[in-house]
Amino acid sequence: MHPVLIDIGPFTLHSYGLMIALAFITALLLCQRDAPRFGVPVEFISGVAFGGLLAGILGSRILHIVMFPQQYGWDDPIGWIAIWQGGLVFQGAMPAAALFCYLYGRAKGVAFTAFFDVLGPYMPLGHAMGRLGCFLNGCCYGKIAPELPWAVSFPRIPGDPSETPTGSLPYLDHLQRGLVAITDLWSLPVHPSQLYSLGLLLLFSAGLLLCRRYWRPFQGIMIPLYFMGYGVGRFVLEFFRGDAAVTHFGGLLTNQQVFSFVFVAVGVGSFIYLHRNRERFRPAEPLASGDTVE
Repeated sequence: MHPVLIDIGPFTLHSYGLMIALAFITALLLCQRDAPRFGVPVEFISGVAFGGLLAGILGSRILHIVMFPQQYGWDDPIGWIAIWQGGLVFQGAMPAAALFCYLYGRAKGVAFTAFFDVLGPYMPLGHAMGRLGCFLNGCCYGKIAPELPWAVSFPRIPGDPSETPTGSLPYLDHLQRGLVAITDLWSLPVHPSQLYSLGLLLLFSAGLLLCRRYWRPFQGIMIPLYFMGYGVGRFVLEFFRGDAAVTHFGGLLTNQQVFSFVFVAVGVGSFIYLHRNRERFRPAEPLASGDTVE
């Protein structure tokens, strides 16, 4: 766990923030490379990227505040915006970013379906890089699993045991639940759920790239494939998550699993709609060199 990579005077480099920045830059460069093949001008990618990023961060932060209000208070106003310390819910980013990209595309004459065919495979790749940031930050941790040889423990920050304990979220959670003592320096061993997620997202990204290359029956195919694939993967992953989660239906499902059903439903619905209108959503021809957005 390395939440802070560099701390020199007024300059602090947080691992979570660094990975989010690297994820954005990587996705941006790959999308710019692929855009002309799908009829999308490169300059459109540059224009939509930063607005979509800001909309996504805002949406994900708002949903985190709604889901975990106990982590925020007026006595710590900086905490409401300190996204470099974590606290982003991916499902909140999707509708906000998608709405911005759709409206921006309408203004520039670029179809959202074509744009998503460019972006789709790289969303899981960027998300995977963010999950590595989660691991370094100690958030999004897994359930207690002392029997697993690959289980990981997260630290308390050493200090005077009489002081208010500080440290990783798993440690503080286990301390609050009475599972570790205030003098202990480590949490109980837990599933490295962040790394599980990282692996699944990398496989998902590779699968979408293969589908986009060999099976593209209509423009926008990445929309249903992404939503269905992510929904199923996140639903399964939730069984290994140990961080605070509100449950529904008598403890049967977590918030994220309910969101997963919504994602799968959106994926199925969009597939039916696009397939029925596939003559309208024919794959665009690659752009010739020099084509631009008006």
